[in-house]
Amino acid sequence: MKLPQPPTGPLFTAQQVRGIELTYAETSDQGTFPLMEKAGQAAFDCLLQYWPDARKILVLSGKGNNGGDGYIVAALAKSAGFEVTLCCFCEPEKLQGDAKIAYEQLQKFDIARADWSEIDLNDYQVLVDAMLGTGISGAVRAPFIEPIESINRHEIPVLSIDIPSGLNANTGEVVNCAIKAQITMTYIGLKQGLYTGDAADFRGKVLVDGLDISTQCFTAYESEVQAENWFTLNHRLAPRLPSAHKGANGHCVIIGGANGYTGAAILVSKAAARCGAGLTSTWLEGGALALVSTFPEVMAKNIPEHEVMSQVNELSVHHVLVIGPGLGKKNWGQSWMSAVTKHDGFDSMMKVIDADGLNWLAQNHLTNEKWVLTPHPGEASRLLNKKVNAINADRYAAAREIAKKYGGVCVLKGAGTVIADQSGKTIVCPVGNPGMGTGGMGDVLSGIVGGLLAQGISLFEAATLAVVIHGEAADRAAGENANYRGLIASDLFAYLPQLVNPPISEKC
Repeated sequence: MKLPQPPTGPLFTAQQVRGIELTYAETSDQGTFPLMEKAGQAAFDCLLQYWPDARKILVLSGKGNNGGDGYIVAALAKSAGFEVTLCCFCEPEKLQGDAKIAYEQLQKFDIARADWSEIDLNDYQVLVDAMLGTGISGAVRAPFIEPIESINRHEIPVLSIDIPSGLNANTGEVVNCAIKAQITMTYIGLKQGLYTGDAADFRGKVLVDGLDISTQCFTAYESEVQAENWFTLNHRLAPRLPSAHKGANGHCVIIGGANGYTGAAILVSKAAARCGAGLTSTWLEGGALALVSTFPEVMAKNIPEHEVMSQVNELSVHHVLVIGPGLGKKNWGQSWMSAVTKHDGFDSMMKVIDADGLNWLAQNHLTNEKWVLTPHPGEASRLLNKKVNAINADRYAAAREIAKKYGGVCVLKGAGTVIADQSGKTIVCPVGNPGMGTGGMGDVLSGIVGGLLAQGISLFEAATLAVVIHGEAADRAAGENANYRGLIASDLFAYLPQLVNPPISEKC
């Protein structure tokens, strides 16, 4: 089944959403309880829409407002004639605030109660997850671990309220376990943690209900992250002028493809050309013939190590440089990085640094305002001298830190790719699919970025457009049947031209 993409738009932290709720409460005679009632109603309406034949419902509730939402759902379901069982992981006397009010209102309904030890999941058709909510910021602890693990082993469909229990609402990290939802119904604002990190394995289909909160309540809580995909951004790809020629569409120079890694250079070159670079030149160690035999539109040249210093002088500030894919860690690649970064025009060139170019950069710390760095988490860990787990624990923070430390724009690859610049501007792109976890996909992305930069698109815009084009191409290549296993990088090329030339309305 094809993976659903979550909604696009501004994203918020759990703390921001709580602040918005409190701002709302200042204008409400009943505080925030009306929001809980609306949240419960939205979740119940979702249950009716997606599981119309279900009549046996299990609600798991915790002690916070998430549990209160669950009590509202239980009451609504019972009123509608459902068989409802409530399993509470909190003693009623410990409930506070809105959750306590919701629990007290629940007492007028004859709802079955059960301890977790008494539950047989086979007796139910839908499970409502109202256990932990957005407050968790670490490992799940008892008594929630065993229920979450048991539910994940079972086939019962899960509706998670606000966020799947165990998933960090700000970062998308799962420390030890989280519930796997078929649908997540989130409220007020889309949560950052639903879009990156481990989230894709747990969120299912994401729905959002604003609970009718006025936009004025959001004024003091500006979103720091925007979620985008190809459909929201393709309008930024302006059509070419009828008089355009190759000189007007830029020249992308690719340096990579050490002996044994020619394939990387081929993939980058094809991607840059397929995305519209007017000219594409590739300098390899010894695979030029293989490249032009595969893709004759590229101007390929073998440059032995002893000619690197003289060849680098052919670079111009008018070129866009992509360096790193297939560069290798041996003398040839090291010589290129040293020569290029010392070139007089290097600081003024638009450029993309990837793969072994990033590994070189981690050991030779430089800063630059005009590059796009495209690390995966392993490369990011070397750039920041941190463990990979620390990168994945907060991908938003890691991308921002790389951009601040090295300059330019960082594209932190992975499920929910994060793009950030030095100012802290951040975009997350929940695009693509697990079929992209194969060699060469990153090379294609670097080529797309380079091809767009060559056409005069700005660093941040090119990086963001490249990510959504890359992910959308992979989704189209996998097809409606989600043929993720067996997808390879070159499968994307057939879709790049249509994605960099979105349909435009014709004017008479």
